Amino acid sequence: MNSKQTGRLSIFGGIREFFFAEQSPYGIALVRMFLPSAALLPMLMRFPRVRELYSNDGAPQQLFELFGQGTPLPLMSPTFASALYGVMIFALICGIFGFRTRLAFLVGAPLYTYFNLLDAVSTMTKYSVISAHVLFILAFSDCHLVWSVDAVLKRWKDGRENSAIPPRAPVWPARLIQILFCFIYFGAAITKIQTQAFFTGEQMRYWMLSNWNYANPIGEFMATSTPLLLISGYITVVWEISFPFLAWRPIGRWFALGVGVLFHFMTWIALGLWIFPLICTSCYLAFLTERDIVALRRFIHRLRLPASLLGLPRFAIAQLIEMRPARFPVSAVWLVLATLAAIGAAEADYRFDLYGTSSGNIMPLKELNRDVALAMINNARPLREKDKFFSFDIGSMLVGGQLANRTTDYRDGDTIIAQCNINPPHEDMWVECTIEDADARIIDNFGQAVTRDSLWANFHYQTGGRMVPGDYWMVLKSSGKEIARRPFKLVETSGSQTQMLTN
Repeated sequence: MNSKQTGRLSIFGGIREFFFAEQSPYGIALVRMFLPSAALLPMLMRFPRVRELYSNDGAPQQLFELFGQGTPLPLMSPTFASALYGVMIFALICGIFGFRTRLAFLVGAPLYTYFNLLDAVSTMTKYSVISAHVLFILAFSDCHLVWSVDAVLKRWKDGRENSAIPPRAPVWPARLIQILFCFIYFGAAITKIQTQAFFTGEQMRYWMLSNWNYANPIGEFMATSTPLLLISGYITVVWEISFPFLAWRPIGRWFALGVGVLFHFMTWIALGLWIFPLICTSCYLAFLTERDIVALRRFIHRLRLPASLLGLPRFAIAQLIEMRPARFPVSAVWLVLATLAAIGAAEADYRFDLYGTSSGNIMPLKELNRDVALAMINNARPLREKDKFFSFDIGSMLVGGQLANRTTDYRDGDTIIAQCNINPPHEDMWVECTIEDADARIIDNFGQAVTRDSLWANFHYQTGGRMVPGDYWMVLKSSGKEIARRPFKLVETSGSQTQMLTN
């Protein structure tokens, strides 16, 4: 065999080893427990609203409609939709505990995807797309071999003498999850590179100052530091680009995952994201190897933590299942419980009765206030000039085009930088800055055109000449109207004192 053929075989051998090497599936089992738990949190919160979000009695907005593809997914009655929703919740809970794991995910993953596609307005999000992909991967994996009810039942059936030997399975499901996140981060980096507002910090600042997700007071405080926003933006892009190249390296793996955990933690406290960080960090568990689990076990043993208590729920569930009649298959138990979950969910929807349908007299719609309706239909009120501007500050240093500091004391010859941030969208504008003294007398005036694609404008003014030490105002104007003003002081120096005495 020549060297060319040997090299070709080694390449395919490496790929085969990468995907089909056998390991104990501890990492994928952890993903099985944590990811469905995080994905279920918002789905449980939406359960009382199944009727209006996912049934033909409400107003579902299918994802296909947003792309002009009609409504290919069938809409069901409220009772049947609630029953299927209950089956989905039951199946994902069974997947968490590992009770008929493969069947649970084969049922739960399609239903989870179906309900997400039915409500593209609120249910379908980035984290739900990631969750759907991972749930399908779990359905075809061997995540049930360890730390599951199925594993306990199998061990009891085969005999306890084999319990010390950990089962092994091909590692390809974990590899697919790892590759999925490599593509997610790399694609996100490419998108950010093409977004100018991301590198200037404007995009992040608007998000931090908003409460689009949940309250984020820490993010509101961080938004005042432009250098922090700029540094965070560049670090994020560098990390996302390098993630695919570091994720499988011995040392680089911990760096990539550590920065990833920190990144998603910061999105929680700074941007108000809750579920998305939980989904992503739970999928990081797929990167854990057998050595990592052994090291983690030794660490827990040294701390003498009662880790054995974590296994009590699955042993208790397995004990209850073992109490069934011997002729009754375990899969039949699962189907009976799923049926009971469907009936219970439909009954719960009937009991909630949010719209008064059980009494036969549907609640009438409340009449909307006429003034509110006219304001919603006819937006005749013009936009105020000051509403076009987001902020106005003065400082002395720029970083990446953004004001890096805020100061009010200047010396003769210093350059004052005034920056105004403008809310998009806006028209082409002429924006002015006026310097007034303490007696409201205009000292100087200067302006510039701000095009419709600009998010900010910088004004540079060098002190001296017309100004003497004292208190002043930097006034921002647009269309002849005052928008905002910031005070500053020209500090007296020894040089200026000598010049004034000479004059």
